[in-house]
Amino acid sequence: MAGIKALIWDFAGVVLYSIKGSFNSLLAERLDVPVCEIDKVMQSQENVLWDINEIDDITFYSYLLDELQQPREKMPIIQRFVVKDFYVDQGVLETIKTLRKQYTSVLLTNFPRHIHDFIKTDWIIDGAFDHIIASCDVKLIKPDPAIYKLALEHAGCLPQESVFLDDRELNVRAAEELGMHGILFRNPDQGLRELEKVLAR
Repeated sequence: MAGIKALIWDFAGVVLYSIKGSFNSLLAERLDVPVCEIDKVMQSQENVLWDINEIDDITFYSYLLDELQQPREKMPIIQRFVVKDFYVDQGVLETIKTLRKQYTSVLLTNFPRHIHDFIKTDWIIDGAFDHIIASCDVKLIKPDPAIYKLALEHAGCLPQESVFLDDRELNVRAAEELGMHGILFRNPDQGLRELEKVLAR
């Protein structure tokens, strides 16, 4: 087994968490709409365009409200939600910082442009990552193999020399198909335990 050189981390669902339930369920609660309707919007092509910075926040939020048949007066609810209703798990963050002393640390995330502002003002992650690869910057989105290859290129390692941690099975399977070690991150206790086992081999 090749030695591990890089740890590649997803953001939302691994480092970043909603204060209650999931992203979709909490947004449904905030807007007072069925969660199934939120699910549909978040699976739309417009959401992909938002994540790769082809449309801006206001355009996406307007689309979301229109699709949900909600008044534009609810725009401030969404604008607050996307930052104030989330927090960085400090235990996970400290683990990433500690492991960075031994392994190259990469953040690989599907996320719109505002991530760069929020990780400086609200979701402080200083000292955790050597590289940040966001879909909004590279115009690629997980599970496209190209975005994993880009992460490996930045990390300077082969697929089998990396571990990829993500809360979406589809994304983990795509990484594994390239030869990366994948961990489906269900919660911090489980995810970090599995990582410890992989690194101990």
